[in-house]
Amino acid sequence: MWQTAQVRNQVSEVFRSRGTSQLSTSALCQSPQIRYEFKLVTSLPAQPNRPDKRPPTGAWQPGHALGGRKFHSVVDGRSFQLDCGQPLHKVDLAYETWGRLNDSASNAVLICHALTGDSHAAGRAVDGHPVAGWWEPLIGPGLAVNTDELFVVCINVLGGCQGSTGPASLDPATGRPYGSSFPVVTIHDMVRTQASLADALGVHKWRCVLGGSMGGMQALEWSIMYRERVGSMVLASATAQASAQQIAWSHIGRSAIEADPGFQGGDYYEAGEGNGPHRGLAIAR
Repeated sequence: MWQTAQVRNQVSEVFRSRGTSQLSTSALCQSPQIRYEFKLVTSLPAQPNRPDKRPPTGAWQPGHALGGRKFHSVVDGRSFQLDCGQPLHKVDLAYETWGRLNDSASNAVLICHALTGDSHAAGRAVDGHPVAGWWEPLIGPGLAVNTDELFVVCINVLGGCQGSTGPASLDPATGRPYGSSFPVVTIHDMVRTQASLADALGVHKWRCVLGGSMGGMQALEWSIMYRERVGSMVLASATAQASAQQIAWSHIGRSAIEADPGFQGGDYYEAGEGNGPHRGLAIAR
């Protein structure tokens, strides 16, 4: 919906003539002077006639700059059984840390990212991390998550695309990206792999687990699966299960991506420059 300059002026005049304290929504809508223009978008505008040099995916791949990433092998050569019943025979997690773990391992904090996040929760944009950390204003010396006192960990989730095993990873059985053959993973699966990393780091109990959106779901799962390992939680915009409305909106987003010819049924990782599902993803977001 767009308002023309004339309509905006008319709205302002209604406010001036009636006074904001007396103006109700119904009065504004019923005013004969106010008209709104609606435009239904049924197709996307043509793309600019210039070469598209974007890679088909923004996934991190071996050989790319590491940035602040470190890696933990959950399994290699044996199977990690997923909730869906399918096994993964190689599972790696990419993660980043800030601060130092104290001698008693009592100052560790886990930050869980949302659906489209990654392990780069804090730090500048550098090679390997094209954008600054998504919680950069909150994590650091003297900040809300004070790295002078805390050992902070953020893990790219299982199924992610920024270093952890996911659809962009090579399937050991074929030597090619999993793509559409990558199995469905759950929040429960994600947290089980995170517990493996916590063990490797020597963290027996998190002082706090923080997360927003899907990250908050991971924090809740931690409190259910490993209650004795969670001292406290901070949740933002999170719920224990998706509502019907959330599921519906997610379906719309997925449909937009799937409708993009560049998606190729999920097997686009080896496509040439400019051939990824960029437009579908832009609509979905």
